[in-house]
This record gives sequence, structure tokens and C-alpha cells, in this order.
Amino acid sequence: MNFDFSPDEQAFVAEVRAFLDEVAGWPDAADIMCPERESDSILADTPARKAFCRALAQRGYLGMSWPVEYGGQGKPGIYEYLLNEELSRVGAPLIGKGVGCVGQTLIRHGSEKLKREFLPKILTAEIEFALGYTEPHAGSDLAALKLRAERDGAGWRLNGQKMFTTSAHFADWYWLA
Repeated sequence: MNFDFSPDEQAFVAEVRAFLDEVAGWPDAADIMCPERESDSILADTPARKAFCRALAQRGYLGMSWPVEYGGQGKPGIYEYLLNEELSRVGAPLIGKGVGCVGQTLIRHGSEKLKREFLPKILTAEIEFALGYTEPHAGSDLAALKLRAERDGAGWRLNGQKMFTTSAHFADWYWLA
């Protein structure tokens, strides 16, 4: 078995590294690329880091593995893996929960209305999501979650609790389980 990356994959890594070298010259590069932030480095929690995510979008780096009919490029997921590895190497924001958990779920299970509303905004890095999974007494065991959505007139009432929500302090939308 050959574990080497293909020539196309190697060229993509070189392209991403060249882009990150450009970003290193930006005036706010120290805010964007923060290897010392460890796990927080994945977040787009400042204006500079949000602008960086929009630059990723402009380069076509968001949603590369999404089907073409939803604005993606239909590339194998290895390209998103390689991109995230390079972003992690310099402590830059990763491609995000919108592209992965939220976008992929909407593509497979969302209504056409939700797809039209959210997928284009995810691909342009207009919106950021927080994932609401963790609950008291359940942790992130999705089978043990207690929060329920109950019909309340024309809308829904959420009944339960969430905690330890990454990105909640700056996200535009809260994706609940």
C-alpha cells in the first residue's frame, strides 16, 4: 500500500503553503496565525480571523468536497484534510463546523429552503456556527441527550440545557442536537 500523497495533492499542499506565506505578511498576521493558541487556533473569533476565513472562501478552499450542485467542487475529502493540516500547522482558523458538520448534514438531510439559505453563506464564510451537543449529565453522548424541541403554536420551544459550547460567544447560529 502506498501512503504517499499524489502529485496533485502535493501540489495542493504547496499552493496552501504559498497562500499562508502571503498571509504571514498581512498586518494582522499575528492575530490570524497563532500556533501557541493550541485548540483555540481553530476559531474564527476575531475580525482578522473572520477576514482570513473569507479569504479561504475566495480561494475556493471552503466546501471543496461538497457536490458541485451545492457550490462545492466535488473533490475527495483528502483535500479538506490537507488544508486543515496546513492551517493547524500555523495556528490559523480551520475550515469550520459550517463546512463540515452543518453543511454536510444540510446537503444530505436539509430541506431545499435550508440549503438555499445556508449553504451559500457557509461557502463564503459569512456565518459561523456553534455546535450544541454537550449537556449536564450526558456530556456529548448523543443517545443520552435530554433537550427536546416541542411544538409551541407556529414555532418550537426548546426544553433542556446545553453547556461547554465551542464558538457560542461569537457564532451567528447554534446547531443543536
